[in-house]
Amino acid sequence: MRGHTTIMRIRSEGKAPPFVFVNDYPCKTDWFEHAEHATVCTDGDSLSSMDFRFLTGLRVSVSATSEARARALFDRIKAAGATAVAAVHVQQDRHSSDQSGWCEVFNLENSNG
Repeated sequence: MRGHTTIMRIRSEGKAPPFVFVNDYPCKTDWFEHAEHATVCTDGDSLSSMDFRFLTGLRVSVSATSEARARALFDRIKAAGATAVAAVHVQQDRHSSDQSGWCEVFNLENSNG
């Protein structure tokens, strides 16, 4: 996992990004240096060993090129305490606004826990 240590550091300072993007494909994670949105890359990593507690209380967007990994990330990040999680299986041959893969949204405010 790459890009998460900066989130952990700013959270220890009492701050938090308004939204975090978790991408399960190669992406840039130098977001803090360029004042861009917070991005974490999980491409190629074993999801079962990842600790997503740094996302507790945050809103998270998950994108993965595999439906199984998108679902696994969604479940693990939700279980870690994120307040909202939107996840999508992105199909590489289609524009992000024209997706027909699996997607799901969780919002703690609208759930039963």
